[in-house]
Amino acid sequence: MKKLVALFVSLIMALGFATAAGAAPAASPLEIYVNDKLVEFKEDKPVKQNGTTLVPVRMLLEQLDFEVTWDQDTQMATAISTSPRNNLVISLQIGSDTAYVNAKPQKLLLAPQKINQRTYVPLRFIVEQSGYEIEWNEKLNRISIDTIVESKGYMWKVEKDGNVVYLLGSIHVANEAMYPLRDEITEAFEEADYLAVEVNTSVEPEDLGAYVEDLATYKDGTTLRNHLSPEVYAALGELLTELEIPTNALDTYEPWYVSMILDSFGREDSEYESELGIDLHFMNEATDANVPIMELESYQSQFEMFDNFSDGLQEQFVIGSLYSLYGEEEPAEDLSEMWIAGDVEELTQMAEDMQADLEYYNAMLKDRNILMAEKVNGFLTGSKPATFFVVVGALHMVGEHGLVALLEEMGYTVTRL
Repeated sequence: MKKLVALFVSLIMALGFATAAGAAPAASPLEIYVNDKLVEFKEDKPVKQNGTTLVPVRMLLEQLDFEVTWDQDTQMATAISTSPRNNLVISLQIGSDTAYVNAKPQKLLLAPQKINQRTYVPLRFIVEQSGYEIEWNEKLNRISIDTIVESKGYMWKVEKDGNVVYLLGSIHVANEAMYPLRDEITEAFEEADYLAVEVNTSVEPEDLGAYVEDLATYKDGTTLRNHLSPEVYAALGELLTELEIPTNALDTYEPWYVSMILDSFGREDSEYESELGIDLHFMNEATDANVPIMELESYQSQFEMFDNFSDGLQEQFVIGSLYSLYGEEEPAEDLSEMWIAGDVEELTQMAEDMQADLEYYNAMLKDRNILMAEKVNGFLTGSKPATFFVVVGALHMVGEHGLVALLEEMGYTVTRL
């Protein structure tokens, strides 16, 4: 492993809380804070049972902006959120280890139970389902419950003759810190008649795999070895050996495809997943809400773009993939932090820095942005007024050739929200 890491460097250079079993008041006074405010439980103290903290359901949920009702006949507590941050309805029944969140069943570590004529429920389940985060300080015997800070993201609005377009800059690979999204973003989506994305990745054509493999396969008698430098090819071979894969297993493929294969291996400890990407999130939401999904591009156009890159640029993709597999830095971390903070200036600088390699910049951003802007212009000039929620990579939005600038050049007023 050390040898492999050294080679990569040279290439770059040249709440279950543990307690005793049984229900009992905490050994020392347990304090629970909600957004830095102490919850006064009075005589109905939290208890711990089999490693799980239980609290009086009404007292806790009212602190988390819920209205709680009790049905004596069914022995069921129903909590309805009064917060604009969510539309939650949580139902819990005495003796049942299944709770319902917006009518969907959720398994509980412990069933709600009666203690001193009060209904007690698992604390962590309630907190996490309510959109809060929870932290345990063992030294202080304190549980802190805090509102999760909403991601700001990048969103703009354009209008013309009754047509409305919301532009949301996405991150294709994200982590849980990206959520929840701020209200303005979710409300804009709820207004939309259509969702528009680069490519609808929630539905994959049956023949896509065969098409891409054929596109990426050398047919001129050369192999991968002929298109990579000896150093990079050797580094790739060492990685494949370590993974117990034949060193020539990828020789028939072009470097851009090899890079994608390496990326698919991923880092086992990575918190960033495509399943958490902003665009896929809204594709799933649109599918659930029966909102039509439109494509600004196609699988074919995107893969052909990669296939047309020079050998030198494709080799850089392979180097980047090798490094990301063993480097300590998360490739998506910087962009993720920018997205959460909504930092447009830093995002714009990142887009402008890409111009250092014009082949990459023109194909990846400039040329695609022009085509996307034409599609958005079509949305805005449609004869039948409609609202479109457009989600594309955040870097497509900013810079001198970004969608915002291109639409402004067309005469539109683009307002950041």
